[in-house]
Amino acid sequence: MEVSQIMVEPITIDKDQRLSYAMELMEKKNCERLVVVQDGEVTGILTYADIADRLSVSKVVAVSIGRLHVSSAMSDIVITVNDTDELTDVASLMLERGMSGCPVIDKEGKLVGIITKRNITALMDRFTDVKVDEIMTTKGLLTANPAERLIKARLEMLNAGFSGMPVLDGRRVLGLLTEKTVAKAMARFSSEVPDKYRANQIRQLRVVDAMIQQPPLVQQGASIAEAAKMMLDADLNALPVVGEGNSLIGIISTTDFTGFAANKFKVPKKEE
Repeated sequence: MEVSQIMVEPITIDKDQRLSYAMELMEKKNCERLVVVQDGEVTGILTYADIADRLSVSKVVAVSIGRLHVSSAMSDIVITVNDTDELTDVASLMLERGMSGCPVIDKEGKLVGIITKRNITALMDRFTDVKVDEIMTTKGLLTANPAERLIKARLEMLNAGFSGMPVLDGRRVLGLLTEKTVAKAMARFSSEVPDKYRANQIRQLRVVDAMIQQPPLVQQGASIAEAAKMMLDADLNALPVVGEGNSLIGIISTTDFTGFAANKFKVPKKEE
C-alpha cells in the first residue's frame, strides 16, 4: 500500500500567525498538527506537543499565548515522505524518528498531503482477529496521580515519547492525560492569569486540571479493530487497557498500531 492511499489533506499555516490562532485552527479542523509553509515551501510542523512544550518553558510563561507566534513553537526540522512510498516503510520511519506524522510530497517536491499515526490507526478496522494484548504496551508505563504537578507529568511524557498517560487512584484508572489536553490547559492558563502572577501560579497547575475524566477504557481481550474505533471516536491517541475493577494492565496507542503496520501488519513474536 502506498502513502497516497491513506494520506489526508494538510492544514497549513504561516509562521508569523499567532499561536492562539493556530490552536483555534487545529480545533476547528480537528487536526493535531499544522504544516508551516513559507513561500510555498514546507518550513516546519506545529503539534499540540510543541505548543505544550513552548508554553511550559519558564522564560515564556510570563508571556501570553496571544503574543506568541507559530515560529516560536514549531519544529523546524521536517522529514517529508513521497506519496509513492510504501506505507510499511513510512511506519518504520515514524517509529525510528519518533514522529507522529509527516508531510507528503510528490515527485516535483510539492506538498500534497500528510500522513499520521492516526491515519494508520484507521486501517485497524480489518483486524478483528488480533487482540489488544497481542500488541499493547505493558513495559515502562507512565502514570500520574491527579494531584501531581502538570509540568512534571508533561516532562515525563515528553522524555518517554508517550502521547497518553493514565491517571490512577492506586491501580484504578481515573483519567487520561494527553498532549492535547496539556496544551489546552496551558493555553487557558496563559490567557486567564495576569502576566505578573503567571510565573508563580504555573506551579499550581495539577494533572486534574488537564486530564480527561472517565476516559474510554478497553479490555485486553478486545480486538484491535474495536480499540482503534474507540480511539478514533473519542479523538484520542491512546487508551488505557484495564482488567478487573478498571485496574491498569497496559496501554494501547497509535504508536502500537504504527508498530503493527511497520511489522507488515503481523503480530510481533513474543520474546523468549
